[in-house]
Amino acid sequence: MNARERFNACMHFEETDRPPFYEWLGFWQETLNRWRGEGLGPDVNHYDYFGFDKREGVPLDYGPIPSYVSRTLYEDERYVITETKGAGLRWVAKSLKSGTTIPQFTEFGVKTPEDFEKIRDRYDPTDMRRYPKNWGPELMQYYEEIDHPVGIGFPGLFGNARGMIGLKNLVVMMFRYPDFVRELFDFLADFQVEVARKAVAEARIDFATIWEDMAYHSGPHISPAQWRKFMLPGYRKITRFLRENGIDVIMVDSDGNNDAITPCFLEGGVNCLYPLEVASNEDAVKLRKQYGHKLILIGNIDKRAIARGGRALEEEVNSKLPFLLEDGGYIPSVDHCVSSDISFKNYCRYIELVKSHWK
Repeated sequence: MNARERFNACMHFEETDRPPFYEWLGFWQETLNRWRGEGLGPDVNHYDYFGFDKREGVPLDYGPIPSYVSRTLYEDERYVITETKGAGLRWVAKSLKSGTTIPQFTEFGVKTPEDFEKIRDRYDPTDMRRYPKNWGPELMQYYEEIDHPVGIGFPGLFGNARGMIGLKNLVVMMFRYPDFVRELFDFLADFQVEVARKAVAEARIDFATIWEDMAYHSGPHISPAQWRKFMLPGYRKITRFLRENGIDVIMVDSDGNNDAITPCFLEGGVNCLYPLEVASNEDAVKLRKQYGHKLILIGNIDKRAIARGGRALEEEVNSKLPFLLEDGGYIPSVDHCVSSDISFKNYCRYIELVKSHWK
């Protein structure tokens, strides 16, 4: 089987020659920097070194057009503060220079419903600048014939709105301006569908991802009732659109503990979740026993166990892979990006353990 055949068979709980082999969310740059001094070598491609299967995505632009302009406000040895402006709105973020971290936003542009109206016209789904310049018959033939899976990404509803408004402000708006939030999520769903319409009609696409990151250690940022009130209509639009165009593997990327809203995602037409962070008490074995083949799973190998190595690593892999790989619909992967506390030696041992469970 090639990587495309293998991926599609696994995602549909069909027999494969071996499991798909990916590190789904990849590696932090600090991790690779460390490994260069521990045996990986300065010019070695890490994906090729471990022999991972390939995949790629259709490159669409869901951002504002024209885009916002950014400049540096302050910089020292540890931090850089940037300002992003557009249509009279202003975002300010502070980032740590020494590592790959999530920026700390101190100001968000959209503070009121009126602020969003200032940028609404920048989200024109028909603007062909959203597609790569080489979009055409040759690229479509490439997507048709390549031997690895092709995905299409969506920036999500909660995740997309959070980037405009901020997490705390968005949750407050759900109480203060509920009609606006419903309208915004509806707008984002329609916008994302229309941006992707040409792509799914013309390209051969195997799966879709929706980025949300809408949970933390103990649970989601909103309740199941709020999810259904604000997000369910938009999700049904997106997933119905995808299935009508032959894309039936629909993934959500959300860190943290999503257990309370997992039934909501299923109700909205999603059938795959990742990365299933163990530190947030996500358990792929438990999820499979609870939801059966309704839910495809990716990830859930505890990065902390790999960092510890030895017995902790072996117990982590051996307690999950035999059951999950036998049942299918599961891709082993670290439960987020591979972190820099994981040594090259321990990661190599992790890869050995994964491959030992191939049949």
